[in-house]
Amino acid sequence: MWQLKLLFRLVVLISLSYIAVGCMKKGDGITATSKQNNSSGLAARIDGRTITLQELDSTLELALYDIAEQEYELRLNKLNAWIDKKNGKNVSGKKVEILLNAPEPPRINLPTSDQSIRGNDEAPVTLTVFCSFQSPHCKAIQPTLRRLMSTYKGWVNQAYFDFPLKFHKEGIKAAMAARCADDQGRFWEYHDALYVLTPEIDGDTYPQLIKQLELDAQKFELCLSSDAPKQAVIENRDWALSLGLKNVPVIFINGLYLKGPRRFEQYAYWVEKELRSMGINPKETHVWKDGETIDDRDLPVTNLPLILLGVSESSTKSKSKALIEVKETAAKYYNVGQELLAGASLLRIHPSYVVIESKAGLEKLPLKGKEGTDSLLTYSHEQSAELKRRIEQPLGPGTRKLIGSSGVLTLGQSWLSKQLEQREALEAKFIEAELEVEGYHLMRLEGITGNEFFTALGFQENDVLMRVNDSWVHSGQNTLWEALASGQIIDVAFMRKGLPQRIQYVVEEQGYFEKDAN
Repeated sequence: MWQLKLLFRLVVLISLSYIAVGCMKKGDGITATSKQNNSSGLAARIDGRTITLQELDSTLELALYDIAEQEYELRLNKLNAWIDKKNGKNVSGKKVEILLNAPEPPRINLPTSDQSIRGNDEAPVTLTVFCSFQSPHCKAIQPTLRRLMSTYKGWVNQAYFDFPLKFHKEGIKAAMAARCADDQGRFWEYHDALYVLTPEIDGDTYPQLIKQLELDAQKFELCLSSDAPKQAVIENRDWALSLGLKNVPVIFINGLYLKGPRRFEQYAYWVEKELRSMGINPKETHVWKDGETIDDRDLPVTNLPLILLGVSESSTKSKSKALIEVKETAAKYYNVGQELLAGASLLRIHPSYVVIESKAGLEKLPLKGKEGTDSLLTYSHEQSAELKRRIEQPLGPGTRKLIGSSGVLTLGQSWLSKQLEQREALEAKFIEAELEVEGYHLMRLEGITGNEFFTALGFQENDVLMRVNDSWVHSGQNTLWEALASGQIIDVAFMRKGLPQRIQYVVEEQGYFEKDAN
């Protein structure tokens, strides 16, 4: 029996020795001295070298802010609960003053010169977004980002960093594909399409978007098979990890760290605070540079053998282009500065006309084509306030608003024209649904699985279309076709599995949250 007791004691002693060694492993050579309340500002000493709390905290800046913000929220929620309880005791008329201050986010230096930028290159406020194309949370934040870009148009731009997470099967591949689209000047259109289509992104998505955005397929595939895009994505991801980021989305407002997703008002608070710190009134309209105020409308119309079929404007001047037919030859896109005819070149691009510089001086070339004609216009402009209201409140003023748009899809003009040649076959996919409006049946999509047109528009089997812009879609009318041919922003609301959805489309255009050149 004594042998068993001795054996038990030996096991206990050996176990304690392992625990002690394990505890010392991380701090080998560190004096095991600690104080619960360290007022000296020191965290540790290692072989005589002191480590200060400030030095330690500098490596934990973002994590410590997360904790501080959680403490603030806990206190605020408890305080509000107390106030509500006291108000229930007939003290609601008394003045209530909240004295808690929200913690200031840490500011991180984030160079964005190698990243894709949306909006005004010289905007005083930059939204630096770390996201993954397969993240539902990153998808959910897109309407908020577009609202910020629209509300503070010109004052704010957006920089995108790839942060695909390990469990996102298509995360790295999707990010690579977006970078290959960027090589052809179409990053943001590809970016928007991926977020509309997620989480259904798979291997078929990339060739589909090549067609939809009219990219050079050979150039795209060559890029995708190279090491460069993957290396760039990995570098973005590794940098995010080195900052201590763990999940997406994370947005830095001029470097101010805000882990998301959050409400629009929370982002707007810090945007406006940044603008005011620079002496800028956030409510003022941004005044654009580079000659956007030049009034070319009174120039004479040119007699040169040119036909302007469409324009595609971008906030990056070099990416703006005009679709022009020269001397009845096949139309092609021209950039500012390119020669159209001997002695005549493209000088400026406006939404409804371009300016030509020739031997005769400056002349105007108006856009051919109007809404409802066979000629597709490739420009878009911001919807008027009244049209927006009719779209968002179909039942009239004061009624419940539709949900916000989940994304903006860009459709290539040539691709769309080719698809609309099959309009009769496409219309056959619309079947009467049980729901009725205005005395007609709403229309349900049937047999569209694998259909290039409906897949590109983000529709799925059994989706029920409700409205296109400010008109109902039903068995008595379907205004989708005319809307797509108009070249305007197209706003579509539909039902999917009983839940409302909303998507917007533009034709060869950056979207309404980009800079308006007029």
